Amino acid sequence: MGRIGSLLLFFAWVAGLQAQSAHKMYIEQYKEIAIQEMHRTGIPASIKMAQAILESNAGRSYLATQGNNHFGIKCGGQWTGGTVMRKDDDYKNGRLVPSCFRAYRDPEESFMAHSEFLRDPKKNHRYGFLFRLDQTDYKAWARGLK
Repeated sequence: MGRIGSLLLFFAWVAGLQAQSAHKMYIEQYKEIAIQEMHRTGIPASIKMAQAILESNAGRSYLATQGNNHFGIKCGGQWTGGTVMRKDDDYKNGRLVPSCFRAYRDPEESFMAHSEFLRDPKKNHRYGFLFRLDQTDYKAWARGLK
């Protein structure tokens, strides 16, 4: 492997360390909220944290930084709060158009809204079965959310 290959490997390694560090810092910052939500709603804190890290890129995504939306929750028909517009997966006449995402006052409100989103009786057909799973069975929760 040449010098360029070695440099590329080094930069990939550094990038991996930075991602791990960002994930650790994110977990440290929001773990208490996730634990509170687990006690309040039964959603495992590990699942909530994993989904938040994935959806928000450990708090660095546009939605997280601009709207405190750590779970990518769209506005939907009933939302009356703040909004953030971002192209996602909505099309009109074959063209990608901005989607409406919820904006929250702070990350805690986002974590709580995620819990309520999953507990919403209108979504019972999609997520209701999760709440019949053991709270410690994070593997079943992860498969169910997938």
